[in-house]
Amino acid sequence: MKKLIAAAVLAVSAVSFAATPDRPQLGGWDDERSEERREGHEKRMRMMLVVGIAEALSLSEAEAIRLADKIKTFDDKRKPLREQMFTSMKLLKAAADGDAASLPKVDQATTALLDLRQQMAAVDKEMFLTVSKDLTPQKRAQLAIFLAKFMREGKGHGMRGGRHHAPAPQQKR
Repeated sequence: MKKLIAAAVLAVSAVSFAATPDRPQLGGWDDERSEERREGHEKRMRMMLVVGIAEALSLSEAEAIRLADKIKTFDDKRKPLREQMFTSMKLLKAAADGDAASLPKVDQATTALLDLRQQMAAVDKEMFLTVSKDLTPQKRAQLAIFLAKFMREGKGHGMRGGRHHAPAPQQKR
């Protein structure tokens, strides 16, 4: 299992750090290569998710491969939602930058974005229930904790986290 994880991490690292001079690492909402970057990012995130779950649950290589197949089906369900979210965010970004044509569509885009987030949460719940179906209560708890940390750290496909957001507040004890 350690070899599988090491190989996956190396593969993710190689892909994420491979940049050519004609392909900048950063881009705006309307960058022509943004779709290509998003797809690469989604693949890396799925790989990190699978490797993380496999490690957290001490899965065998065969179990990790089956897990990857299950997660892929949910990523396929998330993809159109993410594309619609991207479109709404692009419109909101244009409106925030003062684009007069986008201003009348702000409320519609905001409502769509909030609805899409709910749909994404429903897909996430369905994925958790499917992946955890045959697990022991202890393994389900480990999975729930891993997924919560994964999302909190901004590695997940949710709207929170990432480098552009403030970290989650820490509770005082």
